[in-house]
Amino acid sequence: MYFGLWILVFLGALVVELATATSLVSIWFCVGALFALGALALNLAFIWQVVIFFAASLICLAAIRPMASQYLRGNVVATNADRVIGRHVQLLKDITGETWGELKVNGVVWNAISADGHPIGEGSLVEIVAIEGAKLLVKKIED
Repeated sequence: MYFGLWILVFLGALVVELATATSLVSIWFCVGALFALGALALNLAFIWQVVIFFAASLICLAAIRPMASQYLRGNVVATNADRVIGRHVQLLKDITGETWGELKVNGVVWNAISADGHPIGEGSLVEIVAIEGAKLLVKKIED
């Protein structure tokens, strides 16, 4: 009776996965559906099939996703930009909730945002804590 349901879940998840070939989106549900089909073959009640489906899907997600995301991340081009992390510099332009600030590091002007979300005034001494895309995350150094 539920054979068609699990086949439909499997095929639906497979179609979604094939449509998004560059990232793992639904392969876990394919595995879960296969386990649910196994539970159906063992004549387990539908509620147990559902529990097994979700358990197998979550276990598969937890086991494969970290490894796969590392592999699928693609080529990471190493730069020396991370050398600015930890540096203390003076803010050239205010950071507010609506606008990015600016600072100059090694002769290069960077956009900056507050790491904690609080505004930071122009001229404040800040520490660079991270790089997010093309902007730096900074925190104010208390006087």
